[in-house]
Amino acid sequence: MIHFRAEGTREFSALLFIPTKAPFDMFYKDYKIGPTLYVKRVQIMDHCEELIPIYLRFVKGVVESADLPLNVSREILQSNKQIEVIKKNVTKKILDTLADMKNTEFEKYLEFYKEFHKSLKEGLYLDHQRKDVLKDLVLFESIKTESGKYTTLKQYVDLMKPDQEFIFYMTGSSRAEMESSPYLEAFKDKDYDVLLMLDEIDDFIAPDLEYGGKKLKSVTKGDVELDKDNKSDKKDAEKKFKKVIDLIRDELKDDIKDIRVSGRLKDSACCLVADEGDMDQNLERMMKAMGQAMPQSKRILEINPLHPLIESMNAIFEKDKSHPILKEYAKLLYDQALLLEGSKLKDPVAFSKTMSKIMVENAKGV
Repeated sequence: MIHFRAEGTREFSALLFIPTKAPFDMFYKDYKIGPTLYVKRVQIMDHCEELIPIYLRFVKGVVESADLPLNVSREILQSNKQIEVIKKNVTKKILDTLADMKNTEFEKYLEFYKEFHKSLKEGLYLDHQRKDVLKDLVLFESIKTESGKYTTLKQYVDLMKPDQEFIFYMTGSSRAEMESSPYLEAFKDKDYDVLLMLDEIDDFIAPDLEYGGKKLKSVTKGDVELDKDNKSDKKDAEKKFKKVIDLIRDELKDDIKDIRVSGRLKDSACCLVADEGDMDQNLERMMKAMGQAMPQSKRILEINPLHPLIESMNAIFEKDKSHPILKEYAKLLYDQALLLEGSKLKDPVAFSKTMSKIMVENAKGV
């Protein structure tokens, strides 16, 4: 319950409250937002949406003002300075109340957050003026928290490695799937924390988010270099496998944007990543599911130079650079990377035949 009265040149009273449970239709187009508006104790409208930002749609209550005309219309409300003042004060009071709840009654705040976090996160995308306040209100799971437990951006930054340049994050629909993803292998190995973002809105807010001077960086986009001391090892690997890399690049030129030695893989042979300025696969999948026409985007294939498969390909190449199995392995690498990220194979039949052929050949050697 939030009750306050503003006095001075602009006077009004407000009695607001946040429901315990989120309405099932809160994100529906026909959902009515905004408190009831009274003018000089006369009810003017049930839901005055001009009094509250849309990302606080869950707040209910009453606002009473003596400074507005009794015949006020929605057209007048949209350009009325008094309404702007009330909205500004109401919004600040709500956010201040939530911040106080988070700092003094965290368990109570968690109950609120589990119900209304999706709506609250919209503010990071829509309300640039209050972005700094909202950044302290949002919570995220991470690979270092238990399932259902949260960390804040401040806590993440406070515990960052001394030489860590970014706040790392990953978006997806399932924590279990993300935790087993090859994209996290090097981060786990180096004991870097990664935020696990599970809401659809996260794909839109994360790229432009920063905290404490640290920008957020997706673990599935761009190049990753966690160990700057081993730059020479990466260059050595690029030199050692250059011819095999060129072969794979040529074989997959219709499917990939480029190929490079990975800085994020530890156990897996390969993965597909979006270029720094491109849309990542999770967002692309989500947009397609929403019926949006998306252009076909090529991604970068990263290979793990320490994986036995890459070593085997290199050994075969050195013996016979025109060996047909090299092209089959190149296609299998790409298909494996598609499977690891949860995408459909380009040609499942060809993949099945190649796998069967390799299994038969290996069985003969047993």
